[in-house]
Amino acid sequence: MKANPALVIAVAAIAAAAGIAVAAEFTVVQRNQAFSVQELQVRVGDRVTFVNNDNVTHNVYSETKGLEFEIELQPPGRTDAVTFARPGTVEVRCAIHSAMKLRVDVKP
Repeated sequence: MKANPALVIAVAAIAAAAGIAVAAEFTVVQRNQAFSVQELQVRVGDRVTFVNNDNVTHNVYSETKGLEFEIELQPPGRTDAVTFARPGTVEVRCAIHSAMKLRVDVKP
């Protein structure tokens, strides 16, 4: 079923007017064994999509207490998303390429 664009806009406008937070979407691209950004600010409930546009496999993860996640093996061309449910500073790394580092500040 295809969403009606006018309806989507209307619902978003009503939510904004009512003070209801709408989750945002962010994209981090992996290319040349690096993240496209070194720091990212998001809010609780926002989703970050990791896109492997590299020619090698990555393993994106965080061991930050309370904000742990692991995408595991992410071959070239694959896209995976992580939703941040708690505030804090998340240190994101690649288990295969130690120079890949990303800091995600999750605000309430």
